[in-house]
Parts: sequence; structure tokens; C-alpha cells
Amino acid sequence: MRISELSARTQVSVHRLRRYEAAGLIASQRLPNGYRDYDEKTVRHVVFIAMSREMGFSLPFIAEYLPRFKTGKLSAQDMIDAILVRVAEIDQLITEQQALRKKLMDHIGWFKTQARRKQ
Repeated sequence: MRISELSARTQVSVHRLRRYEAAGLIASQRLPNGYRDYDEKTVRHVVFIAMSREMGFSLPFIAEYLPRFKTGKLSAQDMIDAILVRVAEIDQLITEQQALRKKLMDHIGWFKTQARRKQ
């Protein structure tokens, strides 16, 4: 199938598909006219990549897990474990952002106090 059909079937832009191919995540054959031609199994691979990206996984992470997905050796538990690590990373970011928010609010309070003293 051509890249436009792969894009339509996976809801992934042609630009992004080209990036995935450039990164070595998917492969195509070149037709004599130069068009890319993808096989049917690439649809599953692109869906896996797109879902992984939606969960915030990096392309290097996906490049590590994709070969196991392609060969059927990536278990559901493997993905659950990876997702739980991702959730822990997000929880850490939330904690850091909440601490920063508190610090900013404290600074606002300090500036308000300074402004009242000058009045």
C-alpha cells in the first residue's frame, strides 16, 4: 500500500510516517516509479508506534520495544511495566511542578507584602 493509504488507515500523518521510516522504525519497498510501498503488517507496527507516542514514550524507547512487538515476544506485562514506569515519571513531574507552583505563590505573597509596606 502507498504511504497515503497507510496514513489513512492508521490516522498517522504522511510526514510522521516518513519520520518513522527515517528513524528505522518502519520500512518500505520502493516501486519502480519511486513511490513507497508498505506491506499489511506495517499497519500494526504504525498503530503500536502511534499508541506508544500518545503515551509519551520516546522514539528510542519505541525502537527498543518495537522489534519484540514485531516478533510477538513483547508481552502485555512488559508493556504494563513500561507504562507504570511512565506513570511514575509523570507523578514525579507533577510533584516537581506542584513544588514550583507553591514557591511561585510564596513569591507572589512576598511581593504583595513588600507592596503593602511601601504604601
